[in-house]
Amino acid sequence: MKAKTNNSITTVTFLTRDQIDYLDKLGKDSLFKYGRKLSRAKILSELVRVLMELGITMEEIEINGDDLHEAILKVIKDEARQKHNV
Repeated sequence: MKAKTNNSITTVTFLTRDQIDYLDKLGKDSLFKYGRKLSRAKILSELVRVLMELGITMEEIEINGDDLHEAILKVIKDEARQKHNV
């Protein structure tokens, strides 16, 4: 029997009801489209991987108050604009 390695660490997140509903909708949409439901944890994990692959770091992000999501969106949009202008 092959040993399964799992480097995952459990973490607790605090999300709003709308955020939970959105994750659940993504999971169910995946079920209907691909025949496989995505868990909330899988979706969040993949979103983190996207940010990592985009190379987004706090050095690039300018946070005004608690608006981290706006700062991340700005970095992503700026990088997309630079790719289209090249």
